[in-house]
Amino acid sequence: MRRRPGDMSFQRQRALAITGLVMTTLFWGGNALVARATAETIPPLALSFWRWFIPCIYLLPFTIRAFYRYRHTLRQSRLKVLLLALFSVGAYNTILYLAAQSTTAINIALVAATMPLMIVLLSALILRVLPGGWPWLGLISALAGVLTILSQASADRILSITFNPGDVLMVLSITCWALYSVLLKRWPLAIPPFPLLCILITLGVPMILPFYLWELAREGGFALNTGTVGALLYVGTLPSVAAYSLWINGLREMGPGTAGLFAYLIPVFTALIAVPVLGESIELYHAIGGALVLIGLIAASRQQATIRG
Repeated sequence: MRRRPGDMSFQRQRALAITGLVMTTLFWGGNALVARATAETIPPLALSFWRWFIPCIYLLPFTIRAFYRYRHTLRQSRLKVLLLALFSVGAYNTILYLAAQSTTAINIALVAATMPLMIVLLSALILRVLPGGWPWLGLISALAGVLTILSQASADRILSITFNPGDVLMVLSITCWALYSVLLKRWPLAIPPFPLLCILITLGVPMILPFYLWELAREGGFALNTGTVGALLYVGTLPSVAAYSLWINGLREMGPGTAGLFAYLIPVFTALIAVPVLGESIELYHAIGGALVLIGLIAASRQQATIRG
């Protein structure tokens, strides 16, 4: 039986989805800090490969079970599953880590801030789904909040930013993630979020391997120490397995347009995490920007997207 907005089960599932999306952006905020902190010690393709190879190993028992249990679905939808693995595990973070080598952190955050809009546009093109009034208000408010944080409430700071080839990679990166998010809704596979994630990781790791081996032969490896091992263990658990599972569930419950808006929380959480980790301080523009993002998310969550033929 189809759930209605007034049903308790509907409200409960929606609340769980929202909580999961908030946790996802928290984990990804930590991932951004780890990537920034290890830019000089772990090469980008190595970071991407080991981020996914680590969970590929400890999830192996679940993965074998998932491949066997959903073998018929995988056989029927093999091209769709391969494309989902390519856009999510194979391409998104790999290209993002490459972009981080040739652009600034603020440029990365600025381009990444367009991800929700990219998801909305692709949803309109592929799903023929357009957001209603509240989601549009939420999109504008949340974007204003992110720009407030990134610019430190200074228009001159935004206007003085220059872009470089690394920013093109960032656009390609967020396009891959937006495609993955929309196609996951377009192709509703009969596989629960966690087994699907196990499958996508296993299929995505071999896609990264040739590029990692090329980097390894060209630049060499990296030193194993407390810092690098800790960084790899973090990116191989919370921003990958936990965040991706919660994201898949959020997409199914909220739709890609509304779920995508939660990406605006990433710079908010990054700023908050940077206080104890990097010794940075909370300023007034953090509070104003964070409040605008929160208002935007509340507005966007009030109304589901409307389908137009």
